[in-house]
Amino acid sequence: MRRATQPLVRFTDEELALFGAEHPVVDMPYLGGLDERERQLALQVAYRSLCSHGAVAVDGGSGMELPEDVVTMLQVRECSTATLLISKATADLGVLRYHHLGTEVVVLEDVTDGGAHEFRLISPDALPGEVDAFCTIDGARDGEGAPVTISSAALQAGGLAPELWGEGIAQLDATVWRATVDRRGEQVLLGFLLGTAGSWSHRRTAMPDEDPARQLQLQPAQVSSVGARIMREFLGEGQIPASDEWHLMRA
Repeated sequence: MRRATQPLVRFTDEELALFGAEHPVVDMPYLGGLDERERQLALQVAYRSLCSHGAVAVDGGSGMELPEDVVTMLQVRECSTATLLISKATADLGVLRYHHLGTEVVVLEDVTDGGAHEFRLISPDALPGEVDAFCTIDGARDGEGAPVTISSAALQAGGLAPELWGEGIAQLDATVWRATVDRRGEQVLLGFLLGTAGSWSHRRTAMPDEDPARQLQLQPAQVSSVGARIMREFLGEGQIPASDEWHLMRA
C-alpha cells in the first residue's frame, strides 16, 4: 500500500454510509442529527451525486465501485483493533482525528462538525510526529503551581480562573478504542486546557451521564509534551496491533 502525507480522499457521512463503511467509534455528526426519513433522503441525494461524478454503481445499484487504494484504506480502517481518538476545539475549529492503527500503515481520519471525513495514510513510525503536530497550539503557555480542583460543569464551560488559564486557546481530549475490549469496561479520557496564561491537564474515567458536580483535579501541563503524553498514556509500549489480532470485517 502506498503511503502519503497528502489527503488520499474525502467523503461525507452519507457517502461512507452508502459504502457500508460506518465504524463503531467514528462519529457521523451530520447523519446523527437526522431522523430516519431525513437520513434516507440524504443518502439518496448522496447516491445521485456520486453517480453524477463518475462513481460506478454495481450489483443493480446496491453497491458502488471504488478505486483499489480507497478500498484497501477502508479495509485497514475497518479491521484495525485499536483507534486513537483526539478531539481538538479552538475558537474557529472543531475536528475529531481518528488514528486507525494497522501493521504497515496508519489511517488518519479527520472529521469536521459538518460531517466531512478526510483521510490520509502514514507509516506507524510517523505516528508520534503526527500526534505531536496535531496537538501543537501556538500561543499556549505552560501551566505552573499546585493542582486545581474544578467541577465537570465548570470545566465544560471553560470556567478556569483567568489568572490560571488566561485566554483559552484550545481544548484537547484523547482516548483509545479497542475492538477486543469489553465495551462495559472503563474508558480513560485524557484532557488538556491550553491557554495564554497557563495550560492544564486532567485524567479521568469517561462517564456517559456525568454528574455536573463531579470534582476533577487539573494538573499543570507542559505545552510541548501534550502529544508525547497522549502517546505514552494510550500506546505506552509503542505497539501497533499485529495482523493476527485483526478481526474479520463486519458482513
